[in-house]
Amino acid sequence: MRCNALFAGLVISTLLGLAGCAPALVGEVQLDQPFTLYVRQAAQVDSLKIRFLAVPEDSRCPSDVSCIWVGNAKITLGVSLKDNTEEAVLTINSNTEPTEVPYADFRIRFVSLKPVPLSGRTINPAEYRVTLIVSRVR
Repeated sequence: MRCNALFAGLVISTLLGLAGCAPALVGEVQLDQPFTLYVRQAAQVDSLKIRFLAVPEDSRCPSDVSCIWVGNAKITLGVSLKDNTEEAVLTINSNTEPTEVPYADFRIRFVSLKPVPLSGRTINPAEYRVTLIVSRVR
């Protein structure tokens, strides 16, 4: 009986953990419209696939502190054209150049990064979500 209860608890906690996972592909999003990705999520924008890889640097000023400078977050994205298995890695910044990057016939622009830092709290990398806008280069 004790093993059954332990097994049931393990199954329930696993299912609850999986319920919180974001889908790997958010689907197709529109050009010139903001969209949000969690770390490891990807979106298809026209013929461009964008995957949010990581936030390797985050020096943004915590929202509960007064800072002289707002700081910057560096975001890495994996991008590829439809049916291309090779992914290029691009870096985009929240507050310093470049805040937008070109790739093929597209321009990828940073909009926001959440959560906003709080003093004394470390952000779990899985919590990050970036909002971007992709446009065609004219």
